[in-house]
Formats: sequence, structure tokens, C-alpha cells
Amino acid sequence: MNARLLTPLALAAIALPAGAIDSIPLDQLQPGLWKVERKIEKLDLDPVEYETRNTEYCASPRKEISRVLAVTNLLCKTEDSKVGDNRYRVHATCRLPGIRGENTTVITIVSPSEYTAEVDTIGTKFGEKQHRKETIRAVRAGDCAS
Repeated sequence: MNARLLTPLALAAIALPAGAIDSIPLDQLQPGLWKVERKIEKLDLDPVEYETRNTEYCASPRKEISRVLAVTNLLCKTEDSKVGDNRYRVHATCRLPGIRGENTTVITIVSPSEYTAEVDTIGTKFGEKQHRKETIRAVRAGDCAS
């Protein structure tokens, strides 16, 4: 977590601790090279700021998400539920020193080679209000290079 702000990645990670991962069938997603596009809306800023980040990783989505969560999986109280045939909702309430907030993440497994997530994070950091909405689209782009 960076000093300026809990990044949307960290907040999304906080929303998916190990127990929640076990209830989402991420094993349906094929390992390989995944390209991820993150569109972020910083709704607490005036004017609202928009940012797009593109990353990629070569692993199984389950392994990558678990790696990201290693540090954060004990920090928040979470509830998860299935909200459709291929949609899973995870809600987290986080109370960290100087940082408080709620995060709702809805993951949709589109196919074995695509998933999306919608993340809504509302909270405060040292008394300053923060509100971020993020849309994530991850697509398997092929096999990993040996």
C-alpha cells in the first residue's frame, strides 16, 4: 500500500482474502499470459480524474491473485456471495490505522480466457475522503514463453 493512497489494486486485493478466493472458481481460468486493463475513476477529486493502467502477467489468475493477497488477507472483515451463474461478490470492511473503508468487488468469469471485475471503494485516509471506481478486464493472450 503506497503512502499516498491505498491503490485500487491493493483495495481490490484486500477485498479478496484467501477464504473468498476459495469460494470463487478461479481454477476455471486457464494459466498463461494475461493482459489486464484497469480503468480507474477517482470520484473524490474535483474534477473527477480518470486513469487507465495496462499490465500483464504470466501465471494462473488464481496464483496471481493469491500472490497479491499474501500481505493483505488478514486486514479486513469480508463477506462473499454468488450473485449469478458466473458472478461473485465480495464485500470488505477495512479498519487500518488512519485508513478506513469499504470495498465491494464483483468478479465475472466470462470464459476460461477472460474475466472482469468491478470495484467500488469508499473510505477515508487520515481524514480525507476517497472514492474510487474501477473496471478491470483481463484476457488470456496466449501461452507463456519458456
